[in-house]
Formats: sequence, C-alpha cells, structure tokens
Amino acid sequence: MRFDGWQPPEIEHGKPTKWNWIVYHPQNLKLGVKVDIGAFSYINAEVGVELGDEVQLGSHCSIYSVSTIDNKRAAVILKKNARVGSHSTVLPGVTIGENSIVGAHSLVNKDIPDNVVAYGVPAKVVKNLEANSSDAKKNVLGWKIPLFKTYSTTEDIEAVTKVIKRGTRWACGPEIEEFEQKISEYVGTEYALTFNSGTSALHTLLLAHGIGQGDEVIIPSFTFIATANAVVLAGGTPVFAESESDTFGLDIEDVEKKITAKTKAIITIHYGGFPAKDIKKLRTLADNKNILLIEDAAESIGAKIEEQEVGSFGHSAIFSFCQGKVLAVGEGGALVTNSKEVYEKSKLIRSHGRVEESEDYFSSIGDNDYIQVGYNYRMPTLLGALGISQLNKIQEIIGMRRKGAQHLNESLSQISEIKIPTQLPGHYPVYQMYSIQLENKEIRDNLQKHLEKNGIMSKVYFHPVHLKTIYKQKYGCKEGDLPKTELLSDKVLNIPLYPTITKEELNYLIEKIKEYFKLKQINKNYGSNQNEY
Repeated sequence: MRFDGWQPPEIEHGKPTKWNWIVYHPQNLKLGVKVDIGAFSYINAEVGVELGDEVQLGSHCSIYSVSTIDNKRAAVILKKNARVGSHSTVLPGVTIGENSIVGAHSLVNKDIPDNVVAYGVPAKVVKNLEANSSDAKKNVLGWKIPLFKTYSTTEDIEAVTKVIKRGTRWACGPEIEEFEQKISEYVGTEYALTFNSGTSALHTLLLAHGIGQGDEVIIPSFTFIATANAVVLAGGTPVFAESESDTFGLDIEDVEKKITAKTKAIITIHYGGFPAKDIKKLRTLADNKNILLIEDAAESIGAKIEEQEVGSFGHSAIFSFCQGKVLAVGEGGALVTNSKEVYEKSKLIRSHGRVEESEDYFSSIGDNDYIQVGYNYRMPTLLGALGISQLNKIQEIIGMRRKGAQHLNESLSQISEIKIPTQLPGHYPVYQMYSIQLENKEIRDNLQKHLEKNGIMSKVYFHPVHLKTIYKQKYGCKEGDLPKTELLSDKVLNIPLYPTITKEELNYLIEKIKEYFKLKQINKNYGSNQNEY
C-alpha cells in the first residue's frame, strides 16, 4: 500500500519538524506539525509512514513499513498526539491512535486504539485515558466509538491560518469565490453559491425559484426537518410523500399521487451519501408536469450514478458542509444550478438584497444599492478556505469512508437479521452515514441500548417529520398518514462510520452487534426478556 501523492519532506533544524540522528527512507514519508523524533531513531518508510500532528518518538525507536525479516509491506500511521516510548519497535500495518501512549521497550504488532496506554512485548492496552484526555472529551462525550468524527490534516490548518494571518477579508475573501468555482466544476453545474448552512441554501433556492404563498412542495417525511422548514419559511405548503426502502429517496409512485394543480416543486433527498433510486424518473416526471425538481443533497456530495454527480440531476440542488458531512467545514452549505437567473436572485437573497459591485462591500469606500429585502446568509472566508482544502482531498475522504463501509458490509451481511445499505447497479455511494435496517422497532431499540452499554454511539436518522408537533398541529398530520415511512423509521439505525475509524474500532462494533444477536437467541431459547439488553 502506498500513500499516493506524498513527496519527500523538506527538513530544516528549528522548524516544526525536529530531526536528531535519524536514519530513514524518504519515499512516502509524511510528517505532521511539531513532530519530535528522538536521537538514533530509525524509520523505514519505503511503503508509507505517516506521523500526525504533535507526535513524539522517544530515542532509539524503530518503525517499519517494510519488514526486514519477511518483507511484509504495509503502511504505518501514528495519529495526532501519539507518544511512543524509547527503544520501541512498530511493525508494518500498525496504526497508533490519537492521544495514545506506547511504553518504552514495547513491540507494537497490532493497532492501538485512541486514548489508551499500551505496553509490552507485544504491546497490550493497560489503561484507558478517555477520562483524563482533553481531546478525548471526549472521544466525543465519553463514547468509545462516536457516531462520527471530522477529518482534518495540516493542509486544513494552513489554509485557515493563512486567512487569519492576512487580517482582512474574513467575510468576503477571494477564497469564497474560489471555493464556489471548485464546487461547480466538481458537480458539473454552471453556478455554485456558498452559504452559512445547507438550510440557508435551501431556503434561498426556494425563494429564487419563486416558491411562495399557496404553492405546494412535495417532500419526504424521512428527512431532517430542515427540508420541510425551508418550504414553510419560503411561504409554501409542504406535502409529505413516502420514501422507498432501498436508498430512502422519494417514492415516485406516491409522489405522482400527491401532485395537484398547486404543486410547484418536488424536493427529494439523497440520503446518507447514496444517490436516490428514482432521481432520473423524478426528473422526467417533473419535466412532464412542468414543475421543479430540487435535490436536497445535503449528505451526498461526491455520490454519483454512472458518471453523473448528485446535484446535477434536478433543476437545482443544495449541499451541506456541516461537521458530520463528507465535505465538512463545521457549518456551511451551497446551492448549485444551471440557471443564471436563479443564481443572480440567490446572490441578492443571500446578502441583504445588496447589488454587488466589482469590489466587495467591505473593501470599498463607496455605498451599494439594495433592491429587495434579503438575509445575511453568507459563508465566512475562513470556512471557504477550509472548504477548498477539504474539497482538494475529497476523493481521499470518500475512499476512506468506502473502505470502512466495505468492512462493515462484508461482516454485517452475514447476519440474517440485518439489512445492510443497498448499493444499486451503476450507483456510487459515499457513505456519509451507515444505516442498517432491523426486523422491527423492538429489535432496533434493544440493539441501540446494547451498543450504548458498550460505549458505541448510534442514532435513528430519521424520525418522521410529519409526526413532529409543529406539523401535526399546523398541517393536521397524524400517525398512519405515511405507513411506509413510519415503518422504515422504526427499523433503521445509524451506526458509526467516519474517515479515520480504525479497523479495531470497526471490529469492536461488529463484535458487539454480533454479541447482541447471540444474547437475543440465548434469551429466546431460555425464555428470558429481551428488553434486558
């Protein structure tokens, strides 16, 4: 395995990377910020060694990505803030987790998880540091395995730092326009416009397309509530339709039943990084009925069908760049469209209805005209810079997600009581979430409790929007309105998957899921109450 694109590092004494009497092979060696390597250490990096930010190696350490005994070849990764004691040896294929400490004179021949102390020959975990580690604060809120973790590199830090050090144009800097250009090129649309959230992008897009009072917009109930709220905020009326159980997109047969003379638009979602199964049929239906098709692709940038990117099937689309998304900047979003009219209207709505001049508002000594009422929905320059950095490595991020998902697919597909995510022919999912389906709500809820007891976070995405209080009270929605959606919501469970999830974490997750079903079978055989999980 090689780390594609790595270049030999530039080594300067007194700079962030400190070297003392070290023998190394520079090919495929990647260093983080402030890496500290002790005297007389040896790094054999021919296949790939990655030293994350703040890593420290004690004196006389040896790290091998190519074994000198059996020629085994596999990359070695020391994640952020890892510490390796003096005279220790790390063998090919090992990952040492964030904040973890390896004691002196240890032999590390298998992965070490985050936030632990490991010691011995071979090294074994002897202490959990989660309670004392500020980074583990927890490995998010005390979970052994959180539902998601954001992925960043030194390039992200450098991109944001550059904007901070510049001291100007934090609100409308050149990075925003560059990020927008890169998004449109990546998705394959004429225009892209960034926002402070995906919700703001969707609200703006609906207004720019002329959605208003009396207009009905068909949407799924199996979605995040922002999909529905944006319709209401634009002045339209949400009409909830069923979702299909393969990719969780809108069910076209139910959509057809919900179309009326007042229907102005259809919004489908691309759920959890998976292209919606009926997206092409929905576009044909929308064109035939002369109504809009908008893609809520908040979770699915990078997903595609054949070679066509999600976000380019409808008349317009939005993405979210929230912290758990494939492209993550903390909070942020974007709309994409091929309509210049929609793009120009959206720019006005995004920024107070202000007519933008050649020089941005904050850099000009003059005044601007305002031709309508608008919002303050702009993305800060800091996030635009981070977005560029994240987008530059999006295929690497997607590859990491798909690799973890493949491991889960291979193991969980062997459990008959679980339906793993469906990948349709020609579809390329990016696994922003990993959603399994169980036989019923009782099994789903009990599995979730079992995972919680073992420090594994999981979550139900999504509970039906039409059964939230606001939509029951204002629009008269009730249980039974969408039986397929309500059943789907009772069966689905999202389990951890993120770019940096380790093989050991995945195996622990799989082990605990299998353990639940073994206990369930034992209790069934002996008549115990399965609610005891």
